[in-house]
Amino acid sequence: MLDDLNLPVAALRWKEIVEAPELADFTPYQLFREVLEPQYLETMNNRYKTNLRLSRLIDKGALTENLITSNKRRYNDSVVQQLLSFRFAEERLNVGVYGITEAGKSYFMSAFCNEACHRNYRCMYVDYCDLLDELLVLSHRDDLDKYRKKLKYYARIQILFIDDFAISRYSEDGIKILYHLIKTRTDLKTSTMFTSQYAPSEWGKYLSDEENCYGKLDGIRRRLTTGYTVHIEKL
Repeated sequence: MLDDLNLPVAALRWKEIVEAPELADFTPYQLFREVLEPQYLETMNNRYKTNLRLSRLIDKGALTENLITSNKRRYNDSVVQQLLSFRFAEERLNVGVYGITEAGKSYFMSAFCNEACHRNYRCMYVDYCDLLDELLVLSHRDDLDKYRKKLKYYARIQILFIDDFAISRYSEDGIKILYHLIKTRTDLKTSTMFTSQYAPSEWGKYLSDEENCYGKLDGIRRRLTTGYTVHIEKL
């Protein structure tokens, strides 16, 4: 039956147990656990590998256990501990990670993306400029359906990790796309974690300098800053 259910690891473990002299020593609960645990662990590991591959994460060695205040950098540790529960994702809230260049923002977000893959969240790690450039190119082509599908694809990602938010200025077209993406993600109740060198109060001058964008910039800031704030201080 285990073979028919496509549980080969459990089937192999069952064959090992029934041929072992200690079979009579197992309680029903122990026997059940002995048979299924190896299959469960392999399934979870394979699922993690698939999630990690689809996430596009580059720094796959980043670990959340390293996100503690040390002699190199300081975190607001109480907030980090709250985030490690991943309730922000369940509550559909966003997370802004702020700090100067080389403060460790990208490592922080990579560690959370890695952990999200372990916890079986559908997630993706993207660079801010790469994301907007891709959508801009698609929006300027004749195939508008392809652009809309791609934007909806990013909007539906359960946790979208955006690195270096506001690192480059964009025209009104770019800001319109960004506004649409953030608004759609808010409507769909998906979570965004992003890193930025600039406080939200400064985004107006770093996202775009075009007057027609002011309303969209305010909408982006208002929606994206709903949630948690992490400050990383390089020591």
